[in-house]
Amino acid sequence: MMKYINRNLRDKLIFTAQYLSISLMWVFVIGITLWIINLIYLSVDLKDAPGISIGISLVAIPVFLTLAGILTYVFVGFHSKGKNNFINTPGD
Repeated sequence: MMKYINRNLRDKLIFTAQYLSISLMWVFVIGITLWIINLIYLSVDLKDAPGISIGISLVAIPVFLTLAGILTYVFVGFHSKGKNNFINTPGD
């Protein structure tokens, strides 16, 4: 009985850590995206050449969104497979 309580607690802690890391990652990605968009608007308002800001945004925004999407996919995959694969592990 104690093994199941510890396993449930462990699973909840792992899920919480994964959820927290996914949430912080998306906050970071959305923050960087908004910051880069703000840089473009600021360069237009200051009548500066927005070329560098647009160049950075063409590379950075898709890279961050892709990495965040891949990591979210991996965490969701681990969570869904974790329920099926670790219920009846040998040696328990």
